[in-house]
Amino acid sequence: MRKSLLVLGGALILMHNYAFAQRSCGAQQVRASIIAKHPEAAQKFEEQRASLQGIADNYKLHIKTGVAEKTTATSPIPVIFHIVVNSAQFTQLGGTAGISRRCDSQIAVLNRDYNRQNSDSVLIPSLWKPLYASAGIHFGLAHTDPTGHATPGYEVKITSTSFVEGPNSYSDAKHAGTSGLDSWDETKYLNVWCINFSDNTGLLGVTVPKSYGTSLSEVGICINYGVLGKRSSPSDYYIQSGTSLNYYDLGRTLTHEIGHFFEIWHTWGDDNGLCPFYVKASCPYHGTPTAGSGSDDGLNDTPPEGDSKYDVPVYTGILGGTFHDCCATDTFGTSYQPIGVASLDFMNYTDDKAMQLFTPDQAAVMATQVSIVGVVTGENYSLTQNPGLLNWPANTGIEQTTIKNGLNIFPNPSTGTLYITFNQATDELKQISIFNIIGQEVQNINIAEQQKEYYSIDLSGMSKGIYFVRCNFASGSITRKILLQ
Repeated sequence: MRKSLLVLGGALILMHNYAFAQRSCGAQQVRASIIAKHPEAAQKFEEQRASLQGIADNYKLHIKTGVAEKTTATSPIPVIFHIVVNSAQFTQLGGTAGISRRCDSQIAVLNRDYNRQNSDSVLIPSLWKPLYASAGIHFGLAHTDPTGHATPGYEVKITSTSFVEGPNSYSDAKHAGTSGLDSWDETKYLNVWCINFSDNTGLLGVTVPKSYGTSLSEVGICINYGVLGKRSSPSDYYIQSGTSLNYYDLGRTLTHEIGHFFEIWHTWGDDNGLCPFYVKASCPYHGTPTAGSGSDDGLNDTPPEGDSKYDVPVYTGILGGTFHDCCATDTFGTSYQPIGVASLDFMNYTDDKAMQLFTPDQAAVMATQVSIVGVVTGENYSLTQNPGLLNWPANTGIEQTTIKNGLNIFPNPSTGTLYITFNQATDELKQISIFNIIGQEVQNINIAEQQKEYYSIDLSGMSKGIYFVRCNFASGSITRKILLQ
């Protein structure tokens, strides 16, 4: 059944102290704030929603007839994670080694979820199996940055700054000038910021796709640092979910948010619990709907749904299906949920462990985003055209040594403060020195006075220009060039 609108922003919200809470969404609020500033946007949203099924049908027709250029199977999208946290949160993530594991596992989760390869698909009820679809979109960690240097696929900034929503969905975290990290070329990289939403301890993620109409430097996804990647150890820090006492530790928050980035909506249509048709009985969420007052996500293969679903629902009443809610039938008794609601969809609000699929129509809309269909180039097609960014640069010995040791010096260029992290054992590091362009040592860092999780270097009193950072380890040394601006 058709459900509402195209996604401009998706946000997943928990309640107090990251524990014993349920997902909810700020997407409606994001759209409302846009409409408040630009009333004409309301009509645009309606037009986008109304176009979704046609987009899906057109894509499937072109694929069937062989006239769509589908490049995603061989051209993964380069992903860069911008980690912007304070020192305690950096430690919670497990330092550089923990961040590296989480980023690797997150990419693996995305590739499985977007390509019909997630092992928990065995939990999909039999009547939903035909709706288990692949978007054919692949992802990889970016290993070449915009300047041609090596990157592990993430960069880290340690900051004491707290980030609040503001007018542009946590914009400050997306700019170095406001204590965040700048986006990388939005036509080549999928930018994901991992931050702490200090003004809302329940927020898990918020998405700004290109259709948002904002500056390209704002395009991308912010997720809470506590939901990055998939758990690898019982001691790993992850945010606890709702009354089910599970954790958001399977990487499904980013699966959900990328769905928004590729322009699909929540399965229930963000309409405050209404149905897209008249029903006599009130929905238990927000009162009794009136005729035609509800919305849907614009796609036929996600049944109409009263409101979001939470936790790990028990499937009852439908053999081989899920369960009914208040939008199951209209006032004439017409059935709209023969196999139940899409509580198991990645675009619902159930716990990570209760999400298992995208539907064929959802997959088709997302695939259109990164394909050429007829004469139309998808909004994010360019992201699939830079496979070289997934490779480590092969022209420098320095970067290859850096890869081996997991050394990360950031930000680079810098305006004053550098941070150094590495995967090597902390007692391996013996000395950090700074040299100018002619080889003179201009600063020697007393590492005994530094924290072990990371090292900071204050260069604010030095002249702008090129410098070299040398880290001496017990097993050898690594030198990196930096630019002080």
